[in-house]
Amino acid sequence: MAAREFADSLFSRWFTSTAESKGADKASPKESDTYRVSGVPLDWDHERLRSFLMDQQNLTGAMVQSLAHEANTESQTATVTFENATLQDLPDQGLNIPLPHEYACGLLSSQYLSIEKKFLGLTTLYQPLSKDHKIDVIALSGLGGHAFGSFKERGGSHMWLRDSLPRDLTSETDNGQMARVMIYGYESGVAGSRNMQNLEDLATAFHSSLIALAASQTTRPIILIGHSLGGLIIKQVKALISLSRSTIPDDQKLIRAVYGVIFFGTPHDGMDISSLIPMVGDGPNRFLIESISRINSQIISIQQRDFHYALGEKGNSEVFCFYETLESPTAQRDKRGEWKMIGPPAVLVTKSSATHSRPWEDGSEHICAIARTHSDIVKFGPHDPDYRNVIQRIRGLSRRAIKARDRLQTTTSKCM
Repeated sequence: MAAREFADSLFSRWFTSTAESKGADKASPKESDTYRVSGVPLDWDHERLRSFLMDQQNLTGAMVQSLAHEANTESQTATVTFENATLQDLPDQGLNIPLPHEYACGLLSSQYLSIEKKFLGLTTLYQPLSKDHKIDVIALSGLGGHAFGSFKERGGSHMWLRDSLPRDLTSETDNGQMARVMIYGYESGVAGSRNMQNLEDLATAFHSSLIALAASQTTRPIILIGHSLGGLIIKQVKALISLSRSTIPDDQKLIRAVYGVIFFGTPHDGMDISSLIPMVGDGPNRFLIESISRINSQIISIQQRDFHYALGEKGNSEVFCFYETLESPTAQRDKRGEWKMIGPPAVLVTKSSATHSRPWEDGSEHICAIARTHSDIVKFGPHDPDYRNVIQRIRGLSRRAIKARDRLQTTTSKCM
C-alpha cells in the first residue's frame, strides 16, 4: 500500500472510531490547541509541511507556527494548530503519518511524522542560523503543568518563548537572533497519577537531555528557566552534577555551560500543598507532593544548600527570582466531583520561599515581583508590560553569559 493510501486508511479508522464514541456533532473547536509534529525532513519549509498535512484525510486548516532543527537529530520539529476539532481526541500515544517514499529509504532516521500534544522531553521552538547561534535557553514548566501550554497566554495563542523571546535576544554586534529556545516536558500530573517518581528521578531524566546537548561539538552558554517545580528540578540537576564530582567530560562541559538560572514562583523553601493532598490521596505521587511542602521538607533544605555550592563563586553564574503577589485559586471538587481550581484563594508560594538567593543577588535587579497568580506568572501576551520587565533581565543575562564564556576561552587559550 502506498504511503498516502496507508495514511488515509489510518486516519479514516481513527476518525470513525472517535466520531462514533464521542459523537461528531458534539465536537467543538479549540483554536488555541497546539500540537508537536516531529520527524519533519530537514529540507522541508513551513509551506511544504503545511501542504503535506493538508493532503492527509481529515486534517484541515493546518497552520505551522514554528519549525526548527531538533537538537541532536536529523529532522525538524514543528508546532502546529488545526481547524478541525477531531484532533481534540488524539490518542495519548499520538499519531504517526508515513512520509513520502523518498524519505522512507534511509535518508532520515525517522520514516514518519509524529503528531502529539504531550510535548514530553526537549522541543526546539527556535533555531537561529549557525553563524548567529550564541546561547541556549531551556524552560521547564511546573507541577501539573504542560511544557508548551504553561507558557502560553491565558485565553490566547501567544506563547512568548516561541513568539517573542527569539527576536528579542539579539547579538550586540550584528543584531542577529542568537538564541536557540527549547522547552522540556515531563509527567507531573497530580490527581489520578500512577507515577511514583520523585524529585531526583525527574532531575535525572532532565540531566540526560542536557547531556545530549553537552555532547555536541560546540557547547554554548545555557540559561535555564524554571516555573514552580521546574525550578526545583533545575536545582537538583545542578547539585547532582557538582556533588557527584563527575569526571565525565560532558558533565564538566555542562556545569560550566549553565551560566544563568531564572526562577518563576519556585518554592525554594516549600509551598502550600494543603489543597493538593486531597487530590493525591494515597496515590503513588504523594511522596513527590509532600517533598515540596513548606512544612518540614528536609529534601528542599538539603537541595538549597547544595545548589548554592554547585553554582560556584560570584561571577561564575547568575540567579534571578520572580515571585507572585496575587493569591491563587486552590483545588476543589466541582458539582460533578471533578477537581477544578475553584477553591478558596491562597498564596501558594510566599515571597520568602520564592526568593532564596545569594547575598550579592538580593537587590531589585535579581528579585522581582509580578502581580499575578502562581500559574499566570509565566503567561505573557504580545505587548505585556510584565514581559518587558522579564526580557530586559534575560537580555542582559544572555549578553553577560556570552562575555563570560569568551573570557574563559581567552584565559584557557593563554594557559595552553
